[in-house]
Amino acid sequence: MTVQDPIAVAKAYFSAVNETRLDDLARVFAEKARLEFPQQEPIQGRQAIRDFYSGVLQFYPQRFDQVTRYFADGQGGVAAEIHFEGKTLTGRPVVFDAVDLFRTSGGEIQELRIFYDAKKVLEMVGELPK
Repeated sequence: MTVQDPIAVAKAYFSAVNETRLDDLARVFAEKARLEFPQQEPIQGRQAIRDFYSGVLQFYPQRFDQVTRYFADGQGGVAAEIHFEGKTLTGRPVVFDAVDLFRTSGGEIQELRIFYDAKKVLEMVGELPK
């Protein structure tokens, strides 16, 4: 990725997620990137992150992450406030707010930490697929 602006990197991430473009999503992450996702062990590496998102995006065939605000720290850090609405494979509606914290460098995500009320989401989702 040639984009250096941290907010542009975060926007490229959300565009790829919302449009289910897994290869573009993988490219926005650094080779040794780290993803911290609620109720998951940290995921390390571009390919592992791509594989993880493949499963998540299949679980939510209808979904949209609407970023309501971005905050940049001027050193590659970006916080994004998000409103998520979607439906699971079984048609269950899921709506929640989240905050994503990005650490970027060289136009790539080095680390992404995602925060939301996991208990509330699990109650909406019901049983996760095996």
